Amino acid sequence: IEQVEEFDWGDSTRHGQVTITCLPSQHWSKRGLNDDQMSLWSSWAIEGRERNFYFGGDTGYFNGFSRIGEALGPFDLVAVPIGAYEPSAMMKESHMNPEEAIQASIDLGAQKTMAMHFGTFDLSDEDLAEPPQRFLAAAASSSLDAEDAWVLRIGETRRF
Repeated sequence: IEQVEEFDWGDSTRHGQVTITCLPSQHWSKRGLNDDQMSLWSSWAIEGRERNFYFGGDTGYFNGFSRIGEALGPFDLVAVPIGAYEPSAMMKESHMNPEEAIQASIDLGAQKTMAMHFGTFDLSDEDLAEPPQRFLAAAASSSLDAEDAWVLRIGETRRF
């Protein structure tokens, strides 16, 4: 890989009409044996002329979502992680449960929210089928419209 740009939280780059901004998330980082917390774990805002998208990456719930929403929102679509949250005592700092993912979406000013980071690998104690069910139920009982919370099937696409 030859064209690499390193970013700190808050750094942006522009590619044509699109601005990509590196933003905080709440997780740990490790790439080798002796490099704990030596790199950032990030989320991203992608701002175009007509649409704004937020990619949450791998993160626990934290108050940064509200700050990001105030600074760069609202977002037309956010992608938030909803899996690998049990046992909560061990996973809470680095992974959101589905209800927290809906709250993060609201904090970000999401028009639509899309679930990610679930059901591929058995990383934690919850049943693999549980996260999307709880995500949709949490959306239905929130200020988001139920049809604006997406759980896509493998290979599915949607326009927004």
